[in-house]
Amino acid sequence: MAKLQLRYYPDEVLLQKAKKVTRFDSSVRKLAQDMLDTMYANNGVGLAAPQVGVSKRLMVIDVSGADEPKRPIVFVNPVLVEAEGELIGLEGCLSFPEVFFEVKRAARILVRYQNLSGKELRLEAAGNLLCRAVQHEMDHLDGEVFIDKAVSRLAADLELSKHGFLDADVEELERQLSATGQVPVESSVTMVG
Repeated sequence: MAKLQLRYYPDEVLLQKAKKVTRFDSSVRKLAQDMLDTMYANNGVGLAAPQVGVSKRLMVIDVSGADEPKRPIVFVNPVLVEAEGELIGLEGCLSFPEVFFEVKRAARILVRYQNLSGKELRLEAAGNLLCRAVQHEMDHLDGEVFIDKAVSRLAADLELSKHGFLDADVEELERQLSATGQVPVESSVTMVG
């Protein structure tokens, strides 16, 4: 049970496209298990390898509830095959502690990926946390962060500023947000990854 060090924005590894996994050996299995341990220890539902400083196309997700048995899924070299519709909801990210804002995602996805043995699998998800988490983690593998998918860049900037990820005048951002009729985020949600 190894807990890895999380990387926080703007760490450069979070902004680079991760490299394809070509060897399915014990090091990849160990990395996946360490990532799961790290994700669970930080109350996340997803984690991508770049978030622990490893530039590999590997991500882990477990959307099981607190009172349910764990159901982790390990995705190696995932590829988005289909995406349709629109799903808007609050998201958080382990690389942006305590930051939450509304993010726009596809409502239905089909993903092709490999498991830890290299076997190719497919997963379809629609309108749920799994659908959102898969897209969130895949963005990390492409060097993108959830800021890029914010419904309101102003609301995202306010949250980022409140938590020290952006150097801006919080009161001015709150005034601007209020002028648009939007309400700042006050609640917490599960950290996606």
